[in-house]
Amino acid sequence: MSHAAAVPMGTEEDDEILLIMAEQLGQIVQCGLVPGYRALAFLPILEELAGVEETVVRDKAVDSLNGIIPLLMAEQVSVKGKEEEEARLRCVKSAPGLILNMIKRMTGADWFTAKISACAILPCAYQFFNCMKGNSKVQLSAYAEGDAHLAGGVSVEDIKSELRTMFRVLSEDDTPMVRRGAGKSLAKFVEAVANLPYGKKGSISGPVAKEFVIPGGKDEGLIEKTVSQDLKNKVFEEIVPIYQALSTDEQDSVRLLAVSASGSVGCALGLDAIICSQVVLPVIKAGSADLSWRVRNNLAKEFSVVAQSQGFHESSRKTDLSKVFESFASLLQDFEAHVRASAVENIARMAHLGGVDLFKAHISPLLPNLANDAVMEDFRPCLESFLNDEFPEVQLHILSKLSRVTRLLDQMDVVVESVVAMSKNPNWRVRESVGFLLPHLTEARGVGGGLSKDLAEEVVVQLLRGLNDKVVNVRMVSARGLEEMSSSLDNGIWNAKALPALEQIVLKDSDDDCKFYAQQAIDSFSA
Repeated sequence: MSHAAAVPMGTEEDDEILLIMAEQLGQIVQCGLVPGYRALAFLPILEELAGVEETVVRDKAVDSLNGIIPLLMAEQVSVKGKEEEEARLRCVKSAPGLILNMIKRMTGADWFTAKISACAILPCAYQFFNCMKGNSKVQLSAYAEGDAHLAGGVSVEDIKSELRTMFRVLSEDDTPMVRRGAGKSLAKFVEAVANLPYGKKGSISGPVAKEFVIPGGKDEGLIEKTVSQDLKNKVFEEIVPIYQALSTDEQDSVRLLAVSASGSVGCALGLDAIICSQVVLPVIKAGSADLSWRVRNNLAKEFSVVAQSQGFHESSRKTDLSKVFESFASLLQDFEAHVRASAVENIARMAHLGGVDLFKAHISPLLPNLANDAVMEDFRPCLESFLNDEFPEVQLHILSKLSRVTRLLDQMDVVVESVVAMSKNPNWRVRESVGFLLPHLTEARGVGGGLSKDLAEEVVVQLLRGLNDKVVNVRMVSARGLEEMSSSLDNGIWNAKALPALEQIVLKDSDDDCKFYAQQAIDSFSA
């Protein structure tokens, strides 16, 4: 029976079965129940699932294939027993040919669904061949499907060249859905061509450019060391034209994906500021002024990643970096609220990248208007809803991010009151996060100005409540919070409430860190 015959098609019940099958085939290999070198038989089934009409089934099949393909690299795997060793050797010999021919079939399929999946699998397949020695030969005779001239094998470099050609063909497909698939996978594919590593989640990670911290640090050195001149040339000559074509596609759903890949393109070009100023900067400028708000919004979401990845942080490229900040400023002033909201989330990283001068020139003048922006009105009920969510994990996530925007929350009494009320939450991690956040909120709101005296006293009361918490972390954070607020509190509140409680901590608390921070708070107010 063929693998296709084993895949049911038709009803909603069949789709549910296919979804479970697509997921489970990947999981049993990735969790080790079936070793990678014995997973070759799963490829034809997942290939079939990756071509079905139901999107969720296709996506899950692609995820499973991307999880399995790296595990087929069995050359360095140690096994026990003759039978296992024979299976490993079969995998070493057969896997490259199976992977290549699977993608060739999907790329040349009559129906667009398989082509979309091919776009998503190509980056992982390319990384597979990156792991093979460049001068090695891949034996394809048993799988070459009639290509007799391949009987002697083909070099890894030739295979990678063929994969790049396949991606280009898909990016030029007449069907917008296929071009959209190419745009969605462009970031990971250009990173694979440049031999950049996977992200933290391995082969199922998003683009690694989003995880890099540039300038400085090990990431910048890793890029410069990894991206050789030969790889840079391949990216520039073969992938950059694809990037430029997709970023000017007639469909905005394609353009928005290509423009957001600009960070990965910059990294794949080795942070070469000269090349990036020629090929990436024009795309950034065009994207920030695109007629479609969806394109501008997608660029705004990724803007700090894009900006840091062009090599413009060098002092000699300050003019180019200034042009990037001009595009960012235009997004902060965009007439669409969604675009402005996405851009605001990048302010901190852009300020770090540009330094004081560019921050003052392009961002600082816009902050007063942003603080009173209508987008913040839409933000408030959303924040309040999340802060009152029934799941502590949701509350913790929002609290951990809220300190980033406290300077813009000048009229959010309801949000501040919700945070104050959460100091009584039964989950100690939530109480700890609240203790950390309260001083930031009161500082941003101005204890003596925008924040009412009653609310200021309530904040102090909640921090004092934290000093009596049974969890050490909560007591310690509360003591540090009182230290941060000491300069803003009047003598009456301090002497009547804060000082006696801190003195009790210094005298009686069992934890030395709590005592230390309590004494720090006392000394800070006295000074």
